[in-house]
Amino acid sequence: MRDHTFPAPAFHAVALVAAARAAVNAARAVDDRRMGRDASEQEPEAPVRIDLARLGDRVSEFVVRLRLRVVAGAPDAEAAALAQAFEDRLLLDDAAQTLGRAHQKLMSLYPAVEDALVEDTRVLAAEAARHAHADDLEAGLDRFTARLADWRDRLGDALA
Repeated sequence: MRDHTFPAPAFHAVALVAAARAAVNAARAVDDRRMGRDASEQEPEAPVRIDLARLGDRVSEFVVRLRLRVVAGAPDAEAAALAQAFEDRLLLDDAAQTLGRAHQKLMSLYPAVEDALVEDTRVLAAEAARHAHADDLEAGLDRFTARLADWRDRLGDALA
């Protein structure tokens, strides 16, 4: 009989999700190129503001999930801890990608938005990516989450 507390099944599930995620991201990138979308191009203000509002809402969801994660801490069971760490890394990677897109969109609005917001967005994207790949995932996660929440508020003010 199999022991379901052993981390091997969890590891296999994590590997499968990682492979599927990589395939989906690659397919999206190819689709963007085929459709002629280039993130480095200047975009018109109206659609950029709509996109930024959506990206801001997504960041708000990340903030809620990260706050819950900070409060809950890591599970004791090895398989559960592995699954939680993987989910946390995916969340932080999603945050990095979302902030990267927000940075590109904010560049299209510059100089109508303050340069500090644009730069802070870039820095937070890099920090989210560092957290996603850090050996000690929990180190500084609470401070990062607070900064992310503050960024979301600043973005809302800039879009108002």
